[in-house]
Amino acid sequence: MSRRGPISIDRIVALRSSVLPLYVLIRPDGAVNTADEVSEDGNDFLTTRLHGDQISFQSIRGHYLSSEGGQISTRRYCSSDERFTVERLETQYAFRSRSGQYLSVLDRAPFVGLAPAPGETEMFQLFSLMMYGCNVGKQLDMLERNGHVQIDSLIDESELAVLQNSVAECGGKDTAGLHDVRCSGLVGRSAAFGRLAAHPLVMQLALRSISPSLRLSDLESCCTNADHVRKELEVTTWHVVHPYSSVEFPGIVDSRATFTATWFLDTLDEVNSTWAWVKAPLSDAAHLPKLPQLSSPEEVQAVVRGAAPLVAPAGSVWLYSGPVWTSNNVGAASFWKDYDAQTRYKHLSGQKEQSGTFRALTDTQRTAPANDQLCPTVLQATYCREYVAPRSAVLAQTAGLSEAEQGDLQRMGVA
Repeated sequence: MSRRGPISIDRIVALRSSVLPLYVLIRPDGAVNTADEVSEDGNDFLTTRLHGDQISFQSIRGHYLSSEGGQISTRRYCSSDERFTVERLETQYAFRSRSGQYLSVLDRAPFVGLAPAPGETEMFQLFSLMMYGCNVGKQLDMLERNGHVQIDSLIDESELAVLQNSVAECGGKDTAGLHDVRCSGLVGRSAAFGRLAAHPLVMQLALRSISPSLRLSDLESCCTNADHVRKELEVTTWHVVHPYSSVEFPGIVDSRATFTATWFLDTLDEVNSTWAWVKAPLSDAAHLPKLPQLSSPEEVQAVVRGAAPLVAPAGSVWLYSGPVWTSNNVGAASFWKDYDAQTRYKHLSGQKEQSGTFRALTDTQRTAPANDQLCPTVLQATYCREYVAPRSAVLAQTAGLSEAEQGDLQRMGVA
């Protein structure tokens, strides 16, 4: 059996015996068992974490597979007994415990145990979790490496229409005379919002990357009038999600207290998007995130120089952990800067005669009806660690939701 070369194992796998038609499962209560199939919701798959040439297996509810005391069990922590040395033979794997015994699957109780030497029943195949046409483990890996990941085509056109109508019914689309309209506490307004907050793929990534006991902090819509931003606003402002937005100086010494899913109900492109983002820089030995409301203007300018425009197709979701500085009013007053320069050039070159006053021009622009094509809507679901008080305390509308969706909302404290 060889262990040469780098170990390449997906981040979310189902652990199946190579000779017996059985999967190793960790039940919600932490009991270890086997079954001939895994659940369709992905909750029977295990999160893997590599520690050099060792690996740990964690369930979506937070239990680690353990060999403590020479028996297979689970623990809520990961130490030496919860790490297994990986030994590979072609596409099969064996997992050696701290004591030198090997993880083994049996056809009788206790079904999962330890064997003194690797044989056929100590060899395993690993299967990746696939949902919505993508490898969820790869998305988790990108999320934890980069702090963010975007996944396209998660909401179809019919679902988008339902969500758009639900936002409109809540008054979240009327941007006349405003640069944006926000509606919070949406899980209590419509079952469509509750279904989105408990989206299966987002739940897989949030529970596995942040905490198996996370809570829903809030679900908020934001419709931005890009035309108003460019013509009426004068200053670009930056924000972070709760609880980072609510703390006093110096902030929170935790850069992974939240998980945010930004859903795009409309396509955001270079024409209608005034959104931009930048990851919060860390200070104080890389533990304390800098926050815009607790930074001087000079510090803010230094941070946002690296901001990237936020663009995405409708139906996609942008996921990130911790505080990310976002703005939906980038390009404030840009219309008048460009307009003034163009008008001056045309006037001096004799291409256009000036007519009316500048005040008349601004009044005309201000009273013009909102252009729906320049008013994209996003939905932002923010989840927080178990020790953080949620921003919104409303209960979800659960009528018409599946049992699994209701269960997820209940565990997050909103149903």
